[in-house]
Amino acid sequence: MSYGGFGVPTLRISDEVHRKLTAALGALMAETGKMLTYDDALDALLSNSVVLPERLLIEIEEFINENRDLGYVTKEDFLRDAAWLRLQDLRDKTQAHQDDGEKT
Repeated sequence: MSYGGFGVPTLRISDEVHRKLTAALGALMAETGKMLTYDDALDALLSNSVVLPERLLIEIEEFINENRDLGYVTKEDFLRDAAWLRLQDLRDKTQAHQDDGEKT
């Protein structure tokens, strides 16, 4: 492992990965309103990532491409929306179940 002369490990990444990491860093800075580093971006990605089956991701991308009129541009947009919708659905069901329990 190379330390780049600064006592800090150096990672070799492709230009494409660098572009994506820079985009993630920009999104994080916009979200937090703070100046952040690539280290912050990597930490956030590693701490907040969920690994999904490749087949599910492929189906989501195909769905997005076939249904552009729904407004989804990326699988990340779709998954974020889907997670919020599912969470609200479960909260509603939990509340309905609790309400039913209070009636009996």
